[in-house]
Amino acid sequence: MLLALGLAAAFGGDALAAGADTQSPQAADERQAIQEANSLLQAEIKLAAKPQTYLMIDIQRRVVLVKARGLELHWMPFVSLRSSGERPSTGLFRLTARPPVDRPQAKPGEDATEHPIDLSNMPMEYQLDLDPSLTVMVGPPPYENLWLWLWSFLREGWARITSIGGGSWMKLTLLPQHARSLAWLVTDDMPVLVGRATLP
Repeated sequence: MLLALGLAAAFGGDALAAGADTQSPQAADERQAIQEANSLLQAEIKLAAKPQTYLMIDIQRRVVLVKARGLELHWMPFVSLRSSGERPSTGLFRLTARPPVDRPQAKPGEDATEHPIDLSNMPMEYQLDLDPSLTVMVGPPPYENLWLWLWSFLREGWARITSIGGGSWMKLTLLPQHARSLAWLVTDDMPVLVGRATLP
């Protein structure tokens, strides 16, 4: 009896292993999604333990979040997302530099402090360079600003060409107010989490 149980366990274990190897693509995708969400959660727990703000690009919820201590401070839904490769690069990144700002010019004899920078001075089309190598391009949809959309489209085309030899990119289409808010809120060396933040 014990011998029979031992043989059943041995062959049953092989069958389970074989079953794991021949699992359906849907099950494999679900397992990868769970691993990605767990990995992102572990990275966020470390970030949330410190008094700092950080960015999260949640691919599943299709939203860009500004967070601190695990709490959502500001959220910006995106219209669409495209990326190099079949799946966007995921993990923890750091912003190398914030986007340039169109600062108002003071006229001769005027005090520069009379023209403070506000949200309207923030760009709607720009790119965020992250480390390790990931470029996040931000631009408006064509129905909001056709010329900026065309420029953003050309920037994406150049990214496609240059990424053939390596490097990753992501294109986020945001409404103008959300693109400007994102440019306003990011800071140099800001942590950026990219991926699926919720379990399937």
